[in-house]
Amino acid sequence: AYEFQDIPNYIDETVIYMGRFWKHWGHFIMDQISRLWYVIESDSSLKIVYDGTEDISGVYLEFMRLIGIDEKRFVRVGVPTKFRTVIVPECSYKPGISWHEKYKMIFDTVSKHAMSEFEQFDKYKGCKIYFTRTGLNLRVPIEVGEKDIEKLFRDNGYYIISPEKHSLIEQIAMYRQAKEIACVSGTIPHNMMFANDETNLVIIRKTNKPNYRQTDVNAMKKLNVINVDAHISPLAVGASGPFILDVNKNVRRFFVDRQMKVRYSNFVGFFKRIIRILWYIPVYYLRNRGKKREVPLFDGEKFSTRDTAKKELRRFYLKRLW
Repeated sequence: AYEFQDIPNYIDETVIYMGRFWKHWGHFIMDQISRLWYVIESDSSLKIVYDGTEDISGVYLEFMRLIGIDEKRFVRVGVPTKFRTVIVPECSYKPGISWHEKYKMIFDTVSKHAMSEFEQFDKYKGCKIYFTRTGLNLRVPIEVGEKDIEKLFRDNGYYIISPEKHSLIEQIAMYRQAKEIACVSGTIPHNMMFANDETNLVIIRKTNKPNYRQTDVNAMKKLNVINVDAHISPLAVGASGPFILDVNKNVRRFFVDRQMKVRYSNFVGFFKRIIRILWYIPVYYLRNRGKKREVPLFDGEKFSTRDTAKKELRRFYLKRLW
């Protein structure tokens, strides 16, 4: 929100409108950059304006540099402002609605420039990588159980990578060169926009909520995707969780079907499950108190939110505690 003034500021320039900017990587690459195809194709020096409360900096500015945009071209609009002319390019991606090849072109441009700067050319070629979230220093933990899943991937020869500890250029090299990427659902698999088409992707799902942005990414990049439901979700949650990841039958079957090692104890697994559910209940009510959450259930063709869904979900997980 901002104070409105009767006479807006006036800048006698022609500018390009980018949209809104805020520092959330997943929303940045999915929702905030899809007009930038025009900037790549126009090759002009026009200023690029955006609205928001934060300046473009850090990894976000690095992304812009790899597109080929000088930081001096960005103008943050924080108060009502008029310009001589505002060019508003069409969004090349509208999540859940439509996408155009020009959206992919943005990532191809960034990836091309990143790989030209990456000095260790074949460092990750042919590797299998598991991108972990366990290295994040969250003030309030909102998910538990990933370390057990991470260990299974480590036992089977995957490189375990905390993406936030690497530069954007090196992360792009990983996505570009790996033969298989595995990760927990959320922002990380959205980064497959940097990968080559038809790359193998394993998504460890931490919630029963469908992510339509990821469905779009999978289609745009023609990815070979395996979804593994590894979550315990007795209650409906939003993006703020909490989430329980579990070495359940789905996870174990994934490794067994691929003839990989699975070290697992039913006895230990049962007690970990109980402890995590005891953690889940108070955290859930602290984070979701007063919010009406729907439970999407898949009926074989589509997701529904029928009235009995919440009861069915609780019954489903109670049966699977062991």
